[in-house]
Amino acid sequence: MTLKCGLRPAPALRPHRKKRILGGRVSRRGAWPWQCSLQSGQSGHVCGCVLIGRRWALTVAHCFEGENAELWKVVLGLTNLDHPGAHSQTRSVRSIVVHPRYNRAVVDYDIILTSSGSLQVEETAHVRPVCLPRPGQLPTPDSYCYITGWGHMGNRMPFKLQEGEVRIISMAQCQSYFDMKTITPRMLCAGYEAGTVDSCMGDSGGPLVCEEDEGLRWTLFGLTSWGSVCFSKVLGPGVYSNVTHFTAWIQHEHVKTSAAPSGQNMRKLIILLLVQSDRSMTSRTKTFWCLLMFLPADEAHPSSSDL
Repeated sequence: MTLKCGLRPAPALRPHRKKRILGGRVSRRGAWPWQCSLQSGQSGHVCGCVLIGRRWALTVAHCFEGENAELWKVVLGLTNLDHPGAHSQTRSVRSIVVHPRYNRAVVDYDIILTSSGSLQVEETAHVRPVCLPRPGQLPTPDSYCYITGWGHMGNRMPFKLQEGEVRIISMAQCQSYFDMKTITPRMLCAGYEAGTVDSCMGDSGGPLVCEEDEGLRWTLFGLTSWGSVCFSKVLGPGVYSNVTHFTAWIQHEHVKTSAAPSGQNMRKLIILLLVQSDRSMTSRTKTFWCLLMFLPADEAHPSSSDL
């Protein structure tokens, strides 16, 4: 889907590896270039999302329930919700692909793929995709990874992007906190027993990423889905959609969409058929239509005086 993935800024902006960050902290500008904000026209920021390609972002399905794609936009390169800044990019959501087995009742298969259509994002130091895991690749239990987002802090939502370090919890241990049937293979658990740093720090749909190759590559293993209730007496870790389980589905949807003819390719095909079939068309008119095939889509709208 991308040329390069999982790249972060200079080492100075990498998280402190020897210090556990309990309670989270404000993220530095550009530190997590794949983090994006899923926004609606009236509500503003609603959920987090994660850039995985020039046209593709992942989030969780429960963010989109009953909503049309046209009502949403993805904002990238964003650190402060209140002040987007010069590094931010905004793309309208053109299509959404909900996993066909999404179960609202138990929040299973909680994942969705969004596309900006033919409008790609510009890859910069502040806007870069994250890597997807290899088939079967899972983070090691008791290892530490990061979550980010504009999650709630008490009774308010911070404007600045937050980051927090969380411990990966084994499936067996996670099932001991929740009903065993509630935690499925499509889920991943991370956090702390006391809920100090968990989904509170992130938004629904925000990333859980793990460092690989000494920080030279970051991989997306989870999307914030559900879990312990923030700032309450409910104990337990956060629960994330297990991205590894969905990599084949993501690739399938990407290939299926890419195989469909784009608007410009379809226009070329129609013009070619028109030129070949219309015998009454003059050579000059045929030349005009043939040249029109190679113009960008936004320039290929001739007026009647051009014919």
